[in-house]
Amino acid sequence: MKLSPIFSDHAVFAEGKPVRVFGEGEGTVSVSFLGTTATAEPSGGKWRVELPAFPAGGPYTMEISEDGETVTLGDVYVGKVYYVMGQSNVEFRLCESNTPKEYYETDPLMRNFFVDRAWDEDDPFHSSDGWRTAKEEEAGNWSAIGYLTSRIVRRELGCAVGIVCCYKGASVIESWLPKEKAERYRLPPECLYEDHILDIFSNFNGDGEIYEKMLTKVTPYSPSALIWYQGESDSTVEEAAVYGDGIREFFDEFRRLVGDEKLPVAMVQIADCDYRKQVLPQGWIAMQHVQRQVAESDERITLVVSRDVCESDNMHPATKTLLSERIAQALLK
Repeated sequence: MKLSPIFSDHAVFAEGKPVRVFGEGEGTVSVSFLGTTATAEPSGGKWRVELPAFPAGGPYTMEISEDGETVTLGDVYVGKVYYVMGQSNVEFRLCESNTPKEYYETDPLMRNFFVDRAWDEDDPFHSSDGWRTAKEEEAGNWSAIGYLTSRIVRRELGCAVGIVCCYKGASVIESWLPKEKAERYRLPPECLYEDHILDIFSNFNGDGEIYEKMLTKVTPYSPSALIWYQGESDSTVEEAAVYGDGIREFFDEFRRLVGDEKLPVAMVQIADCDYRKQVLPQGWIAMQHVQRQVAESDERITLVVSRDVCESDNMHPATKTLLSERIAQALLK
């Protein structure tokens, strides 16, 4: 029996959402959690067991068995689970921000799971680490937005909060979509921002690359909501013209993967950037406009405006505290 790495000690499951456990193996799999047991047969060497939704609480244990082999997960909680996804501004670490050190805390009910990036060998966290509880000495290596947002939700709700980190700096929307869908949005090279075609980014910005190598590794793990911050790498006028359809298709695809057509999304509108607004002013502004249009057209999406709470003299604004407050409020509304 081989479990997906997201099933480890300290796991957090989303309250009010189906608990899905999945992995690889050949025998009948049984999962027992909070007095409920469900089984599944493998298909093509893969299996998935689904249990009902549970209210917030913990600590609990979960037992997963196959043909006499049993794995017990300890210190498991039910609470809020947020996927944190996008490119460099959501990847941006807490230690790179101007967040005061008193925000760095040890909190056993604030937890992080990091989805391996096949293109980064020096990441501070790995899928093989499983779920990690927040420690003051490690907080600086968390996604700043992931850490700060979960910190606010923890204080507001009191329940455990789990962050699933699935991001890649300089990633374009085509890499997040399944290959057959991404091809619809792949424009001629002369219409693309350079992140699409630079050799340094080519290994992960091909059609469907991130979708296949990261996103499908952790779905259909049920989230409470999605935090999405991406678009800087799709900011020519031509790209902005098709981005609205592309991002709608991505959100629909993600909801399909996690089996939740009503899943809320907190979508951060890209911040102002003086340099990029000088070089590609029409494209940058068009992207911001498209992101607003997408949010206004779908009641499941909340637009989180960043331009008035972030610096504009840097592609990666150092101030993430006020933005994280807005994201948290979008999640809590």
